[in-house]
Amino acid sequence: MRGMIRSFRASRARAHHAAVALLLATLTLATLGAAAPAASASTQPSSGPRPAAAEQPAAAAVGFSFESNAYSVRDLTPAERPFYSPTVLSRVDNGTHDGSGVRMTLINGVLYDHPGAAANYGIWNLNSYRVTGDDFFLHRAEAQAQRLVDIRDVADNGGWYYPNSYARDRHGVAGELVRPPWYSAMAQGLALTLFSRLSEVTGDQTWTDAADHTFLSYLRPGPRSGPYTVNVDGNGYYWLQEWPWPDMTPDRTLNGHTFSTFGLYEYYRLTGDSGALALFRGAATTVAHYLPSFRQPGWSSCYCLTHRGTNPKYHEIHVGQLLQLYTITGSLQFARDADLLESDYPRPAITGFIHVAPGTYTALRFHADPAASRKLRVTSATRFGVSLRIRIRGRKNLYFRISSGSLSGWYLPELPGRVYRPGIVAAHDYDPDRMLTFAGGSYTGFKYSSSGSTTGRATVHVAAGTTALAGSAAVASGYRAVLCTDGPLTGCWVRLQKGVTLR
Repeated sequence: MRGMIRSFRASRARAHHAAVALLLATLTLATLGAAAPAASASTQPSSGPRPAAAEQPAAAAVGFSFESNAYSVRDLTPAERPFYSPTVLSRVDNGTHDGSGVRMTLINGVLYDHPGAAANYGIWNLNSYRVTGDDFFLHRAEAQAQRLVDIRDVADNGGWYYPNSYARDRHGVAGELVRPPWYSAMAQGLALTLFSRLSEVTGDQTWTDAADHTFLSYLRPGPRSGPYTVNVDGNGYYWLQEWPWPDMTPDRTLNGHTFSTFGLYEYYRLTGDSGALALFRGAATTVAHYLPSFRQPGWSSCYCLTHRGTNPKYHEIHVGQLLQLYTITGSLQFARDADLLESDYPRPAITGFIHVAPGTYTALRFHADPAASRKLRVTSATRFGVSLRIRIRGRKNLYFRISSGSLSGWYLPELPGRVYRPGIVAAHDYDPDRMLTFAGGSYTGFKYSSSGSTTGRATVHVAAGTTALAGSAAVASGYRAVLCTDGPLTGCWVRLQKGVTLR
């Protein structure tokens, strides 16, 4: 049974990573090319098999100081690592690309190199190569990487930067014009990931060298002359800045910083470089420290700390990134922060129906002018088709939008045990599993089919202090719950009720 649960959790984890990768693929242009929400000798990288990294202070490893927690770093399989997707790309690319098959951006009829899009597409093609073994995808990944090498700008320490050669308004905000060439830590991180993985897969020194030079860009904190994309802020935290300046305050964009952090992880996996480990730890520490500033309790998280605009898609990306940082480091803070964000603004898209128990409810119509309400009396258990489960700002409950019958377009509040979507919604996975502790007493676990029906239940009596492992969290028939992967309720969803503590 444990093997079956772990297989289930692994498949769920692969699906989760694929979903985050898909969001990255669809949002790269929005992030880098369109409107977003309103060294010392010891720093030289090495190549070859990964050695054990020597533990040393961050300043000694990279030549400057910043706040850093001594996170552990796990050696993950390809399916566990950032950006993984089992999806095989089409051999016909319907995206914007040039005659060499390299991803570009089209502005006013002119094609421009787009480093972030090219690096991202290279990563996706490399995923397809891993799945299929088809050299077509490897060659298309290498074409993206070669274009980055061809357009590079070289800094005074030998670091490579990948310029964007078109002007744009940062976040689409008038008056925040960014003039070319401009650089982005997000593109740097995607390039570092692509080069590191190409080196790993092919053993070609060309890609190892490209990864080495790209890593050097992380060792040039600004402000300074020439290109730079990283800085240490006034509080001593190391930032990887997605959006360029120099004439603007760095806006501290969370998703770009974190995606770039993953590039440092990939380079550390490749080389074992102590500087890469120090920088990864510093960048992860920045996420942990500033996450409360991005969070808006009961609402979607902020895209950046300067403009504080929100976007549900980026909020979902933040949740996925925190879970990925948990997978890399094993630090429970990242898993707990992901839980908080997911609770603040769960993914709204659902399909199916809700169960409504007998009783009297208030249905609301938020988007009507004026807003309207009506009493709904239910005399026997009934079902309504729904199209959304969504947070309404300023309200405690989540709401379902009815999509069928006379209540179509109206909203009902989610009420555990009374108004709920049967089965599992808003699930996310924990890798590694988290500890679950029971107080003494009796507890019931449930099993559900993919359609939401309850397929089994088990009740056990346990002593105080009994532990189990939890591999996933979700809302199960209206209640917050976790999936036990071992212990007395293995294979069951257990509600997070009094006496059940998720560590």
